[in-house]
Amino acid sequence: MAQHLLRFSRLLPVLAASVLAACGGEDGPGDGDGDGDTCVRDITEKQTAATTWSAGDDNCAYSVKGVIEVSGALTIAPGTVVRFGPDAGLLITETGSLNAAGTEAKPITFTGTTQTPGFWKGLAFKSNNPANVLEYVTVSYAGSESPFCCDFFYGAGGGMDARAAVLLGSNLRDAASTVRITHTTIEKSGTVGLFAFNKARLPGFAQNVFRGNLGAPVSLTMSLVGALDSASIYSGNSATNPAANGDNTVHVLAAPTADSGATQTLRKLDVPYGIATGIPDTTVSYTGALTIDPGVRLQFEASSGLRIEQDGSLVARGTAAERIVFTGKTETSGYWKGISIRSSSGSNVIAFADVKYGGSDDFCCDYFTNTGDIVANISVGGGNGSNQGRLQLTDSVISESPAYGVFVFKAATFSESGNTYNSNSQNFAREN
Repeated sequence: MAQHLLRFSRLLPVLAASVLAACGGEDGPGDGDGDGDTCVRDITEKQTAATTWSAGDDNCAYSVKGVIEVSGALTIAPGTVVRFGPDAGLLITETGSLNAAGTEAKPITFTGTTQTPGFWKGLAFKSNNPANVLEYVTVSYAGSESPFCCDFFYGAGGGMDARAAVLLGSNLRDAASTVRITHTTIEKSGTVGLFAFNKARLPGFAQNVFRGNLGAPVSLTMSLVGALDSASIYSGNSATNPAANGDNTVHVLAAPTADSGATQTLRKLDVPYGIATGIPDTTVSYTGALTIDPGVRLQFEASSGLRIEQDGSLVARGTAAERIVFTGKTETSGYWKGISIRSSSGSNVIAFADVKYGGSDDFCCDYFTNTGDIVANISVGGGNGSNQGRLQLTDSVISESPAYGVFVFKAATFSESGNTYNSNSQNFAREN
């Protein structure tokens, strides 16, 4: 009997090693958020077939090394932990999908093997598959300074590297990319939390948290900004774990005019919208119906402005308690271009708003006039009489322009009441 017990005790280490080998790795450090898992499965090859990653009964985690292309359907089971090595990431190609649907009780975790902001690249979606989902997910320590291949954003006004913990679309791919993000926390990115290109889609975006990212919480183009919900926390100031982002504004980039025709609403967020942030001297054009909710604050980059084109409209109707604010990122006289209304829509209205520090320089082609170059906080119509703009301006404060507060071109229609003009070189003028 003693000999049988001795022989069994010698087999225990072998049995333990076999269990670990079945999971594809060895004991890892940490606990259920990515450290101290029973086993670790190394991921080093492309994921070309339909695959499910699951912690399983052995509480296995996954270790991703390098950038892994996903061209099949990859499903992440609730409660699964995926850890990424330096500059590693998941690249969801056009034929692939990533369905990471956790639950409130069993969230999914994507994190770095080292807990340093920007340690790994992130999740890049180039796929338009409706199966792409991030639900009850935490993405931590991504947003490497090394972008995914060829994700250099170039749009109206200039360009920049596209680097983020979660990246949607591509500058080289003129097709839609889709992911539904809900109840997800994106935190401690070394750059931006979420970056979405012009052709991106964010259906059902809701109740997410962006905190502790070194850059902005979200950067996206004007064609997509209406997808953002007011219930999400962009400032990082969540009740359970407050951590402000390095730049607590949502960055809004100019979209090509051909893609700016959607009917959209800019909802009030817990941070301002930073219009053309990082790309000065940009005119953000809009050809659709744009509504701005009460309480919204828009901060414009230097020499940048908003132009509502002939086919578009602007409804910016604040309230006495929640005014809409159009201002410069830096509040100095003449910092940004202002607002140009080229649309003749009868819907155009600015009410209970503050428009200030505009009038840096003219919008393109507003010099074909007897008056010379036109710079103003608000201009209605266009030079040469070719743009018959229309605007109703009420209960607003127009201030701090080095030139005109409001300038109305000859062919334009303008009505106003209850407005206040402060500290403009000339408050109001109409072209003869």
